[in-house]
Amino acid sequence: MNRRSGLSSRQLGALALSAAGLPVFRVCCRVSWPWVLGGGILAAACLSGLTLLAHRRAPCPGPATFLLLPLLPAGAVYAAWEASFSFPETAGGFLLPAMVLVLAIWAASVGPEAAGRCAGLLLWITGALYGTVLIFSLPQIRLERLRPDGDPSGLPRVFLALLTPGAALLLEPEEGRPPCWPWWASAAAALAASLVCGGILSAPLAAEREAFRTLARGVSVLGVIRRFEALGNGAMLMSAFCLCVLLLSAFRAQIPGKERLKNYFGKSQKKC
Repeated sequence: MNRRSGLSSRQLGALALSAAGLPVFRVCCRVSWPWVLGGGILAAACLSGLTLLAHRRAPCPGPATFLLLPLLPAGAVYAAWEASFSFPETAGGFLLPAMVLVLAIWAASVGPEAAGRCAGLLLWITGALYGTVLIFSLPQIRLERLRPDGDPSGLPRVFLALLTPGAALLLEPEEGRPPCWPWWASAAAALAASLVCGGILSAPLAAEREAFRTLARGVSVLGVIRRFEALGNGAMLMSAFCLCVLLLSAFRAQIPGKERLKNYFGKSQKKC
């Protein structure tokens, strides 16, 4: 059994959904909506199935857990690197990713319950920032650009990207089991981002790495208020931080102590 994280089920869901902002608005928004729809449903269904089986976990870590452990810190490093692209001025630099990674390591070392409380607040902030860009972009959508097209290889990309917040399943909430709603909310957000980006930007622009920033740059309110990309930039940075904390917290929760290793290599086979 995984160590109790101290997180409530609601806090764990908030942390997972906040972390999903990075894959949604860095990967999924650049894929044509039919493949986002398919990949999102597959990812949400898989994670929901794993969530429903969470209470049946074996009382000891399995071999697959040990094999997957190195992927968690590696993913955290990659998420920190993606944070450098939150702002054009820091793109490709090392200072911002290093700061995000150091802060994430500190937050994970304090305990996931602190990250959960933080995510409970950041979820509303990032949701408002992303939502502002998407909602005020709606009048610019051109229906002819929403024709199903694109490369089918986008479906596995979306599927794998939306599986990343599933690291939350390695953190056991204080009571009950992890919620299912973050997986479906992430899939819905990915579909909305893909529809808006694809319906406004041309196909080449919608497939670019900075598609969401390009979209935010063209948003205006009543033709007066512009430069909404700053909102998207800030939301992207917060999402990258949440994903780093989630992956590192999951890694910390799965590191077995001496007693757990002894049980695993000794009596654990009988228990499992």
